[in-house]
Amino acid sequence: MNLKDAYSILELPQTATPEEAKKKFRELTKKYHPDVSKEKDAEAKFKKINEAYQVVSSGKSTDREELSQQQSHWDPFGFSQQRVVRQPENVTLSATISFKDSVFGVKKEIKYNRRIKCQNCGGQGEFALNNGCDKCGGRGQIVGRQGNMIFTRTCDKCQGKTQIEECKNCSGEGGLISESTVSVNVPGGIQDSNVLRLQGMGNYIMTSFGMMDQYTDAFLQIKVTPEKGLSLVGQDVVCYLEIPLLDALRGCTRTVNTILGNKEVKVDPRSRNKDEIILPNLGVNRTGNQRVILDVKYPSDVGQIINVLA
Repeated sequence: MNLKDAYSILELPQTATPEEAKKKFRELTKKYHPDVSKEKDAEAKFKKINEAYQVVSSGKSTDREELSQQQSHWDPFGFSQQRVVRQPENVTLSATISFKDSVFGVKKEIKYNRRIKCQNCGGQGEFALNNGCDKCGGRGQIVGRQGNMIFTRTCDKCQGKTQIEECKNCSGEGGLISESTVSVNVPGGIQDSNVLRLQGMGNYIMTSFGMMDQYTDAFLQIKVTPEKGLSLVGQDVVCYLEIPLLDALRGCTRTVNTILGNKEVKVDPRSRNKDEIILPNLGVNRTGNQRVILDVKYPSDVGQIINVLA
C-alpha cells in the first residue's frame, strides 16, 4: 500500500498532522469494528484502516501485511476483538569492564530507561466506558452461565454499543518511560564487543486483555578495557616474555604482568623460542591458566652466536 492510498482510506489529506491521523484512525476503527458495525464488509474495511494507519504513521509505502501489527485477543468478558498494536523496539545497552573482570566474571548494575506498563490503564492504552445500559451494566455484552460453561452474547437492548476513552496518563501508548535497574552477571571469558541478551528487560508490549505482561529484550554490549601485554585466548590468558638468547640458554628469573599483578617466573636453562611457562589458575574463572610464551631474541650476526654458545 502506498502513502497516497493510505491517506485516502483514512479519508485524510496528505497534509494531515500525526495527531489528526491518530484521531481519524480511532474514529474509523470504532465505526468499522467487526463486533459493532452492521456493514457486511466491516471486517475487511477494519483491516484496511489498520494497514493504512501503519503506513501513514511510519511514512513509508509498503504492501507487507506485517506492518498492520494486528492482534486478536479476548477481553475480560470473552469478546473476540481486533486491535492495532505498535511493536516496541528492543533496548540496546552497553557496559565497560576491566580485562580482569572479563576473565573472572563480574556482577554489573545497569541503569537505563525503558517503556514499562502503565498502571493507570493496565497497559491497554484505553478504557471501555459504561454505555449507560441497565441491562448489561454498560458493557455491551451479557455474560451467562450454563453448568460449568460461561458464555456471552450481545446485549439486545444497547446492541453491544461500546465507547472507548484514551488513557491520558500514557496518551494511549499503554506504557510510560521509566528508569530501570538490572543486575547482570557478566560471565568469565567474555570478549570485547560480545553481546548479552537480557530476556524480557526491554520495552512493554501492549498485549491482549488478561494475558501476562510481555516485554521485549534488552541487549547489553560489553566493552573490555585492554590490559597491556595480556590477551584472552579461549580459557587462558596469554602474554609474551622477551629474553635474550643467552638468558634463554643459561636460565633466568623474570617478572611478568598477570591479572593479579606482577609475578616472578623462572625460565629454565636451554629454553627455546615459543616455549611456554604455565601459571595455573590465572585464567577464566580460575580454572584456566596464564600462558607465558617465550620470545627469544637471537644475536644479529654469527660471531655473537658463537660467543654466546662458547
